[in-house]
Amino acid sequence: MEGTIKEKIPFQVGDLVSVKSMPREARFCIIAFKNSPEGQPVAVLKALFNDTFIIEKPISELRSLLIRGVL
Repeated sequence: MEGTIKEKIPFQVGDLVSVKSMPREARFCIIAFKNSPEGQPVAVLKALFNDTFIIEKPISELRSLLIRGVL
């Protein structure tokens, strides 16, 4: 993790999520957290069904799959 993330994050490493700006069937696992250049928390996400697809998205863009009972 780069730097210290100061605000409370409602997710943990290992949580399963989708990204609000992507198709609902695109599902990811959180593998890390870091700060953006502006100091905002960002999640590093690995696609569940594509081992080479890793992206970074702001925490505000994430939607938990477990709370909503999707899985």
